[in-house]
Amino acid sequence: MSLSSQCVAAGAAGLIAHHAIFKEGEWHMKAPVLTKYYFSIIVAVILGEVIYDAYRDIPIAWRGAILLVTFTVSLFSSIIFYRIFLHRDRHFPGPFLAGVTKLWHTFHSISAQNHLVLEKLHRQYGDFVRTGPAEITIFHPEAIAKFDGPGNKCSKSVWYDFLLPHVGVNTIRNKPFHDQRRRIWTKGLSTNEIGIYESRIASQVKELDEIISDMATRQEPVDFLKYSYFFSFDVMGLFVFSRSFDMLHKNEWHYSISMMRKAMKFLGPVSSVPWLGQIGLKLLKGYWVIKDWHAMIKWCENRMAEYVQKDQTTHDIASWLVADSKKRNAVEEDHHLLTGDSIVAIIAGSDTVAPTMVFLFYELLRHPEQVEKLYQELKTVDVMDTRVLQGLPHLNAVIKETLRLHPAVPTGGYRDTPPEGMAIGGTFIPGNTTMVAPRYVLHRLESCYIHAGKWIPERWTTSPELVKDTRSFLPFSQGY
Repeated sequence: MSLSSQCVAAGAAGLIAHHAIFKEGEWHMKAPVLTKYYFSIIVAVILGEVIYDAYRDIPIAWRGAILLVTFTVSLFSSIIFYRIFLHRDRHFPGPFLAGVTKLWHTFHSISAQNHLVLEKLHRQYGDFVRTGPAEITIFHPEAIAKFDGPGNKCSKSVWYDFLLPHVGVNTIRNKPFHDQRRRIWTKGLSTNEIGIYESRIASQVKELDEIISDMATRQEPVDFLKYSYFFSFDVMGLFVFSRSFDMLHKNEWHYSISMMRKAMKFLGPVSSVPWLGQIGLKLLKGYWVIKDWHAMIKWCENRMAEYVQKDQTTHDIASWLVADSKKRNAVEEDHHLLTGDSIVAIIAGSDTVAPTMVFLFYELLRHPEQVEKLYQELKTVDVMDTRVLQGLPHLNAVIKETLRLHPAVPTGGYRDTPPEGMAIGGTFIPGNTTMVAPRYVLHRLESCYIHAGKWIPERWTTSPELVKDTRSFLPFSQGY
C-alpha cells in the first residue's frame, strides 16, 4: 500500500476513533493509560527511525511518524469540529475556546481565582454559559435546588472521581451506595455524639482564645488566618480520629497538613479538567507537589490502619466507620472507603470552617457597630451553651451573611443532567451535560438581594426586604 493510501486509512481511523469510541462515555480515568500508550508509540517511532534509516528510501519510522501525525490531526480535528458545530450544547453562549476544550478553564483558573473568572463570564454572557465542551455554568437562583435538592434526577459528575481508588461519602457517585454509607455517618453524628464533639471543640476554642488574649496583652499582631486553620484542623483531627494535630499547641503546621496544602496548589487549578488531574496524580506520583498529596493520603491510610487494630471504642467518626466494616467482616474490602472517608472529613471540615472564620472576623473589623451589637447579645448568655447560641438572632445572622457573601465552597458541586435533559429557569439543558452553579456568584445576584455586594446581617433579621429571592442561598450541598 502506498504512503498516501496509508495516510487516508490513518485519517479515517482518527474519525472512526472519535465517533465510535471517544465521543460518548467517561474517559478521564483512562487518560493516564492512553497518555502512556501514545508516548510509547512516539518513542517506538523514534527508535525505528534510528534503526531503519540506513536501509530504506522511506524509513519505517518516518512512515510511522507520518501516519501517527495524520491519525492525531484527524482525531482532534473531528473532536473540535463536532464540539463547535454539532454538539448538543453548542447553542449556549460562552468563550469560543471553552467550547473546544476545558484546558481554557484551567489556564484562566491557574491563580486559584475560579470564582472571579466565573463572575466575569456571568457579566459577559448571562445566566447560562458554556464553560466546557459539555459543561454549562448556571447563574440562575433556581439552579442549586433544582439539581441538588430532594427528588432530583441528576448524578454527580466525573469531578468526584478525583480520590479514586479511595472513595469518601461525598465523592460516591452511586446514589443507593451513597445513601447506605451516609447512614453510617448519621450514627456518628447523633445528638449524643455531637455533645461529646462539642466538649472537645470547646477545649480548642479555649486554647485559641488564650493564644489571642496572650498576644493582645503583649500587643503583638495576630496571624488570624494561620490560627484559624490550626484550630479547624485540630478540631477535625479530634472529630475523625480523637486525635488533634496539635498545631495550636505547638504553633506549627503538622507535616501531613502542610503536604496537603502544597498539593492543593496543583489540584485547585486542574480540578475543572478531571482527565488532566488524573494524568498528574498517576504519572507524576513521586514528583513535585503530587508526592505531597500521596504522602497525605498515606498518613490518613496509616491512621485508619491503626484504628482497625484498636480494641477499645472511642467517640469519633472513624470508630463508627471501622465498627461497621468489622461487623460485616469487610475491613480489607473497605480499605479504600475507610481511607477516603478520613480524607474527605478532614479536608471538607477544615477547609470550610477556617475561611469562614477568617471572613467573619474580617467583616466584623470592617463594621465595628456589628461587634457592639454582638457583644450586647452575648454578654448575658453562656457562650459555651450551643443550644443558647442557636437561638441568638444576630449571631446567626452574622454567620449567615458571612456564608452568603463569602461562601465556604465558592464554586464546584458538579452535576450531570439525566439522559432526557431538564429545564432550569425556563431554559432546557440537554441530557448528559455537566452543570455547576457557583455560589459565590449566586449569593451576590442583584436579582436576589438588595445591595448584594454589601455585608448586612440585618437582612436576615430586622430587614427582610433586603432579600428578594432565597432560592439562591444554599451555602452547602444537601443530600446526595
